[in-house]
Amino acid sequence: MTASALHDGRSVLDHAALLGVWRNTDAGAGGVRRMVLTERGGGLRLRLLGAGRHKPYDWGEIEARAYTTAPGSPSAWAFTAVHDTGLRGLRLCAYSRGGLLVVTTYQAFSGPGWPSPYWTREFFHRDDSAAPAPDGEPAGQYGTALPTSAPLGPWQLDPTALVGMWHNVDPAATRLARVLLRERDGYLAVRPHGVWAPRRHDWHETVGSAYAGDVRDTAAVAFTAFFELAAGRVDMVGYLDRRLLTIETASTLTDGGGRYPFYVREHFYPS
Repeated sequence: MTASALHDGRSVLDHAALLGVWRNTDAGAGGVRRMVLTERGGGLRLRLLGAGRHKPYDWGEIEARAYTTAPGSPSAWAFTAVHDTGLRGLRLCAYSRGGLLVVTTYQAFSGPGWPSPYWTREFFHRDDSAAPAPDGEPAGQYGTALPTSAPLGPWQLDPTALVGMWHNVDPAATRLARVLLRERDGYLAVRPHGVWAPRRHDWHETVGSAYAGDVRDTAAVAFTAFFELAAGRVDMVGYLDRRLLTIETASTLTDGGGRYPFYVREHFYPS
């Protein structure tokens, strides 16, 4: 049974809303063209097919971790996965909305001379015509659902657009109240304050990784970070959108309360 399948003795998550073949709405996309989500042993599996010269390139099948809308709900609506070849690491976050999968990726390269780390957001529609048949062996098994790799840095990118105090636009928010982003010794430091009446819950500062909007850009517009809290682990991604900062948190609770992992999207404005 995979980590995404069983949580504190509760039954397997309902992956129905995610399963199937998903095709990129941009037929000319240079990265992932199709995604195939299947269920195996109660867990979620993701197969990526990328742009190829003559036919889709099979990136192989990897573990994905599913998340619900709230810790009391068994219905999955989002997932995360990591694909790492050693030369390129890709973190993928996706959620379902209005018949689409909204997918953000955070890609980084190792070694001198490689492009800067960059972020993408793409949209996938369901394609139930048929799942693509593999061409021989998949490209390999890569990564885990929750990587613990070191943050990217020192600075390859200009962090100016990200740095500052960001406040939740929703006064009734139940997850995060504000997030401070700052430069610390050449790295991006991330310090959230959660909503926890009667005062804010300080998640404390961690070092994150910054990403540009394109391999040719030098300005950071997105970041990733993770937190080990008393109740469990939280993986966080954030990206700028029309001068707002969208932050998505994927929470896996390990406090023995029998709650499901859940995924939350929130929007923040600068001070």
